[in-house]
Amino acid sequence: MTNIIKPFKNIVVFMPRFLGDCINCTPALKLIETSYPDAKITLVIRAIPAQAFNRSEKFQLVIDERPKNKVQGIISLIKSLKNESFDAGILMTNTFIDAAIARISGVRNLIGYNKEMRNALLNKALKLDINRHYINRYAYLGNALCENSHTYLPDVELDYDKKQSVLADIKSIKVGFCIVSKAKLSRHYPTIHTAEVIYLLNQQLQKTTSFYMLGAPEEISEAEQVVCLCQEKGIVNTHSLAGKTTITQLIDTIADLDLLITVDSGPLHVAAATKTTTIALQSKGTSPFSNVCPKGMQVTVINNAGNYINDDDQILDISPELIAKTAIELLKNKNFFSAT
Repeated sequence: MTNIIKPFKNIVVFMPRFLGDCINCTPALKLIETSYPDAKITLVIRAIPAQAFNRSEKFQLVIDERPKNKVQGIISLIKSLKNESFDAGILMTNTFIDAAIARISGVRNLIGYNKEMRNALLNKALKLDINRHYINRYAYLGNALCENSHTYLPDVELDYDKKQSVLADIKSIKVGFCIVSKAKLSRHYPTIHTAEVIYLLNQQLQKTTSFYMLGAPEEISEAEQVVCLCQEKGIVNTHSLAGKTTITQLIDTIADLDLLITVDSGPLHVAAATKTTTIALQSKGTSPFSNVCPKGMQVTVINNAGNYINDDDQILDISPELIAKTAIELLKNKNFFSAT
């Protein structure tokens, strides 16, 4: 028996806080677009991840200003949403306040997970399975709006343009790194180890290769440390782009890379959405890595062996030699070079 899709015309989706999580919502958004091709879909989204969606003509964006001023941001958000008369809404977030904002704003047919005692505010309160991958969690909500009419999970995707990459004019092999700041503790890959990976790769690559450190403004220090360490080893083809790109430029640049080596981070999920060949360094994070690791054949995961007691030391199990060896094999498979 075919499920009857309700005739929603104006749908609002409360998006997660971080860029990577918002990217992981794109399969769910695709399900909604497919079931409601004529509906207007509005995303309530924070300013930084919003930049990843501002190229798309599929969505209207309402910027969530709460990070700047919580009280004024809530008032402003309610005013913006009240004017829209949404006939359906999805909460990709699990907070009580978002459910309350949606209800006060007059959003009807509200769907979300039964977290923070907000069941009474939801038309459909779904049970959250914490063992489910985050992409599937979001898609599960999207499919619930679509009366569970979909079977297969779409890929994560973002609009991008390699011609707009800040590296578009570079003709060498382009290898990017994202090691995040030391403040990220267990997810940070040490600068000295990163420089050693670059040194090993630089030794073995016959064709010209350039190395690029990617990151947010708060990661400039670590990126520049890697560049300095490489220069001390006589490697002049390492550059820092940390803090020097907009989110849109970062997406285009990652799409333009031949290989990205990264810890669990926003760039990891950007790479998945742009089908960029990626090495993901698995360490302890805020969620089990199996629940956040990108899906796709282009992602190669290097797991830590768990030989350290301290959580923040686990990533040290992933040696520069192993990363370099894996990178060379991936580049060989792309026929970029032959190893010496």
